[in-house]
Amino acid sequence: MKPLPAQAQYDRLAPLYNQRWGAYTESTLRATLDGFTLRPGDWVLDLAAGTGELARRIADRPSPLRIIGMDLSRGMLVRGLGWRVQGDAARIPLASESFDQVLCTNAFHMFPAPEATLTEIRRVLRPEGLLTLTDWCDDYLTCKLCSLWLRLTDPGFHRAYTVGACRSLLEQAGFDVVETRRFKINWLWGLMRLVARRSEPGSRSGVPRSAPDGDAGGHDAGSRS
Repeated sequence: MKPLPAQAQYDRLAPLYNQRWGAYTESTLRATLDGFTLRPGDWVLDLAAGTGELARRIADRPSPLRIIGMDLSRGMLVRGLGWRVQGDAARIPLASESFDQVLCTNAFHMFPAPEATLTEIRRVLRPEGLLTLTDWCDDYLTCKLCSLWLRLTDPGFHRAYTVGACRSLLEQAGFDVVETRRFKINWLWGLMRLVARRSEPGSRSGVPRSAPDGDAGGHDAGSRS
Protein backbone atom coordinates (compact mmCIF):
# COMPACT_ATOMS: atom_id res chain seq x y z
CA MET A 1 0.00 0.00 0.00
CA LYS A 2 1.34 3.44 -0.92
CA PRO A 3 2.18 5.48 2.21
CA LEU A 4 -0.07 8.45 2.93
CA PRO A 5 1.64 11.85 2.47
CA ALA A 6 1.73 12.49 6.21
CA GLN A 7 3.54 9.20 6.84
CA ALA A 8 6.51 10.02 4.62
CA GLN A 9 6.50 13.63 5.80
CA TYR A 10 6.76 12.76 9.49
CA ASP A 11 9.23 9.95 8.94
CA ARG A 12 11.52 12.67 7.56
CA LEU A 13 10.73 15.16 10.32
CA ALA A 14 11.05 12.70 13.21
CA PRO A 15 14.77 13.15 14.06
CA LEU A 16 14.37 16.92 14.59
CA TYR A 17 10.69 17.12 15.49
CA ASN A 18 11.08 17.75 19.24
CA GLN A 19 13.73 20.41 18.67
CA ARG A 20 11.68 22.20 16.03
CA TRP A 21 8.27 22.06 17.70
CA GLY A 22 9.17 21.67 21.39
CA ALA A 23 7.59 24.88 22.70
CA TYR A 24 4.41 24.39 20.65
CA THR A 25 4.13 20.76 21.76
CA GLU A 26 4.61 21.70 25.42
CA SER A 27 1.82 24.29 25.29
CA THR A 28 -0.68 22.06 23.50
CA LEU A 29 -0.03 19.01 25.67
CA ARG A 30 -0.44 21.11 28.80
CA ALA A 31 -3.84 22.23 27.50
CA THR A 32 -4.84 18.68 26.59
CA LEU A 33 -4.02 17.35 30.06
CA ASP A 34 -5.66 20.25 31.90
CA GLY A 35 -8.33 18.56 34.01
CA PHE A 36 -7.45 15.12 32.64
CA THR A 37 -7.90 12.35 35.21
CA LEU A 38 -6.38 8.91 34.69
CA ARG A 39 -8.25 6.54 36.95
CA PRO A 40 -6.56 3.42 38.32
CA GLY A 41 -6.87 0.68 35.72
CA ASP A 42 -7.81 2.98 32.82
CA TRP A 43 -6.49 2.17 29.36
CA VAL A 44 -5.62 5.20 27.23
CA LEU A 45 -5.02 5.42 23.48
CA ASP A 46 -2.76 8.28 22.41
CA LEU A 47 -3.85 8.67 18.79
CA ALA A 48 -1.23 10.23 16.51
CA ALA A 49 1.22 9.87 19.38
CA GLY A 50 4.21 11.27 17.54
CA THR A 51 7.39 10.99 19.61
CA GLY A 52 5.50 9.99 22.74
CA GLU A 53 5.66 13.27 24.68
CA LEU A 54 2.10 12.84 25.96
CA ALA A 55 2.90 9.38 27.34
CA ARG A 56 5.95 10.79 29.11
CA ARG A 57 3.79 13.34 30.90
CA ILE A 58 1.19 10.77 31.91
CA ALA A 59 3.98 8.49 33.15
CA ASP A 60 4.81 11.12 35.77
CA ARG A 61 1.35 10.89 37.29
CA PRO A 62 0.54 8.72 40.34
CA SER A 63 -1.79 6.33 38.45
CA PRO A 64 -0.13 3.35 36.74
CA LEU A 65 0.80 3.99 33.13
CA ARG A 66 -1.64 2.16 30.85
CA ILE A 67 -1.25 3.93 27.54
CA ILE A 68 -0.77 2.77 23.96
CA GLY A 69 0.65 5.23 21.45
CA MET A 70 -0.44 4.87 17.83
CA ASP A 71 0.93 6.81 14.88
CA LEU A 72 1.11 6.52 11.11
CA SER A 73 4.84 7.29 11.15
CA ARG A 74 7.24 4.60 12.32
CA GLY A 75 9.98 7.23 12.44
CA MET A 76 8.04 9.07 15.15
CA LEU A 77 7.05 5.92 17.06
CA VAL A 78 10.59 4.63 17.55
CA ARG A 79 11.26 7.72 19.68
CA GLY A 80 8.38 6.96 22.02
CA LEU A 81 8.07 4.79 25.10
CA GLY A 82 5.90 1.91 26.28
CA TRP A 83 3.42 0.14 24.05
CA ARG A 84 3.38 1.50 20.49
CA VAL A 85 1.54 0.47 17.35
CA GLN A 86 1.76 1.78 13.80
CA GLY A 87 -1.53 2.33 12.02
CA ASP A 88 -3.95 4.58 10.18
CA ALA A 89 -6.40 6.50 12.40
CA ALA A 90 -9.21 5.61 9.98
CA ARG A 91 -8.49 1.88 10.50
CA ILE A 92 -7.30 1.50 14.09
CA PRO A 93 -5.72 -1.98 14.45
CA LEU A 94 -6.98 -2.54 18.00
CA ALA A 95 -9.98 -4.31 19.49
CA SER A 96 -13.40 -2.74 19.98
CA GLU A 97 -14.23 -1.33 23.44
CA SER A 98 -10.60 -1.57 24.58
CA PHE A 99 -10.02 1.93 25.94
CA ASP A 100 -11.45 4.16 28.63
CA GLN A 101 -9.98 7.32 27.11
CA VAL A 102 -8.60 8.44 23.75
CA LEU A 103 -6.38 11.50 23.46
CA CYS A 104 -5.73 13.16 20.10
CA THR A 105 -3.46 16.21 20.07
CA ASN A 106 -2.19 18.34 17.17
CA ALA A 107 -3.29 15.84 14.54
CA PHE A 108 -6.96 16.06 13.58
CA HIS A 109 -6.17 18.55 10.79
CA MET A 110 -3.99 15.87 9.14
CA PHE A 111 -6.66 13.16 8.94
CA PRO A 112 -7.96 12.80 5.36
CA ALA A 113 -11.01 10.82 6.54
CA PRO A 114 -12.22 12.55 9.73
CA GLU A 115 -15.62 10.83 9.79
CA ALA A 116 -14.05 7.38 9.52
CA THR A 117 -11.50 8.33 12.18
CA LEU A 118 -14.17 9.37 14.66
CA THR A 119 -16.14 6.20 13.94
CA GLU A 120 -13.03 4.17 14.73
CA ILE A 121 -12.37 6.14 17.91
CA ARG A 122 -15.92 5.48 19.06
CA ARG A 123 -15.48 1.78 18.25
CA VAL A 124 -12.37 1.35 20.40
CA LEU A 125 -13.80 3.33 23.32
CA ARG A 126 -15.72 1.54 26.03
CA PRO A 127 -19.27 2.81 26.66
CA GLU A 128 -19.08 6.16 28.46
CA GLY A 129 -15.43 6.43 27.41
CA LEU A 130 -13.99 9.88 26.74
CA LEU A 131 -12.26 11.45 23.76
CA THR A 132 -10.15 14.57 24.39
CA LEU A 133 -9.30 16.32 21.13
CA THR A 134 -6.96 19.32 20.91
CA ASP A 135 -6.19 20.89 17.54
CA TRP A 136 -5.82 24.09 15.53
CA CYS A 137 -8.96 26.21 15.54
CA ASP A 138 -10.18 27.90 12.36
CA ASP A 139 -12.25 30.33 14.42
CA TYR A 140 -9.04 32.38 14.65
CA LEU A 141 -8.08 34.48 11.63
CA THR A 142 -4.38 33.57 11.90
CA CYS A 143 -5.20 29.86 11.79
CA LYS A 144 -7.60 30.36 8.91
CA LEU A 145 -4.82 32.06 6.93
CA CYS A 146 -2.40 29.27 7.83
CA SER A 147 -4.94 26.73 6.63
CA LEU A 148 -5.20 28.43 3.25
CA TRP A 149 -1.42 28.43 2.91
CA LEU A 150 -1.00 24.81 3.98
CA ARG A 151 -3.59 23.59 1.49
CA LEU A 152 -1.29 24.91 -1.22
CA THR A 153 2.06 23.84 0.24
CA ASP A 154 1.64 20.83 2.57
CA PRO A 155 0.48 17.51 1.00
CA GLY A 156 -0.16 16.01 4.44
CA PHE A 157 -2.55 18.76 5.55
CA HIS A 158 -6.28 18.06 5.16
CA ARG A 159 -8.17 20.89 6.89
CA ALA A 160 -8.58 22.71 10.17
CA TYR A 161 -12.01 23.15 11.79
CA THR A 162 -13.97 25.67 13.77
CA VAL A 163 -15.28 24.58 17.14
CA GLY A 164 -18.77 24.36 15.64
CA ALA A 165 -17.66 22.20 12.72
CA CYS A 166 -15.67 19.88 14.96
CA ARG A 167 -18.56 19.59 17.41
CA SER A 168 -20.89 18.69 14.53
CA LEU A 169 -18.54 15.95 13.34
CA LEU A 170 -18.36 14.50 16.86
CA GLU A 171 -22.12 14.51 17.32
CA GLN A 172 -22.69 12.90 13.92
CA ALA A 173 -20.23 10.16 14.91
CA GLY A 174 -22.22 9.32 18.04
CA PHE A 175 -20.51 11.40 20.73
CA ASP A 176 -21.94 13.71 23.35
CA VAL A 177 -19.75 16.81 23.58
CA VAL A 178 -19.34 17.68 27.26
CA GLU A 179 -16.74 20.46 27.06
CA THR A 180 -15.44 22.95 24.49
CA ARG A 181 -12.70 25.53 24.89
CA ARG A 182 -10.88 27.94 22.58
CA PHE A 183 -7.56 29.56 23.49
CA LYS A 184 -4.38 31.03 22.04
CA ILE A 185 -0.87 29.92 22.97
CA ASN A 186 0.81 32.82 21.16
CA TRP A 187 0.02 35.47 18.54
CA LEU A 188 -0.19 32.85 15.77
CA TRP A 189 -1.63 29.63 17.10
CA GLY A 190 -5.24 29.45 18.22
CA LEU A 191 -6.39 26.07 19.47
CA MET A 192 -9.54 24.28 20.56
CA ARG A 193 -10.06 21.50 23.08
CA LEU A 194 -13.17 19.36 22.98
CA VAL A 195 -14.07 16.56 25.36
CA ALA A 196 -16.71 14.12 24.10
CA ARG A 197 -18.26 11.01 25.61
CA ARG A 198 -19.39 7.83 23.94
CA SER A 199 -22.72 7.65 25.65
CA GLU A 200 -24.62 4.37 25.69
CA PRO A 201 -27.83 3.19 27.35
CA GLY A 202 -27.32 0.76 30.20
CA SER A 203 -24.33 0.12 32.38
CA ARG A 204 -20.62 0.47 31.70
CA SER A 205 -19.04 -2.17 29.47
CA GLY A 206 -17.93 -5.36 31.16
CA VAL A 207 -14.87 -5.75 28.95
CA PRO A 208 -11.96 -6.94 31.12
CA ARG A 209 -9.20 -4.39 31.73
CA SER A 210 -6.54 -6.45 30.01
CA ALA A 211 -4.13 -5.21 27.37
CA PRO A 212 -6.04 -4.34 24.17
CA ASP A 213 -5.63 -6.80 21.32
CA GLY A 214 -3.58 -6.01 18.26
CA ASP A 215 0.12 -5.55 17.62
CA ALA A 216 0.65 -3.75 20.92
CA GLY A 217 1.51 -6.74 23.07
CA GLY A 218 5.18 -5.72 23.12
CA HIS A 219 7.00 -2.47 23.52
CA ASP A 220 7.34 -1.73 19.80
CA ALA A 221 4.67 -2.93 17.43
CA GLY A 222 5.45 -0.55 14.63
CA SER A 223 5.63 -2.99 11.75
CA ARG A 224 2.13 -2.49 10.37
CA SER A 225 2.12 -0.63 7.05
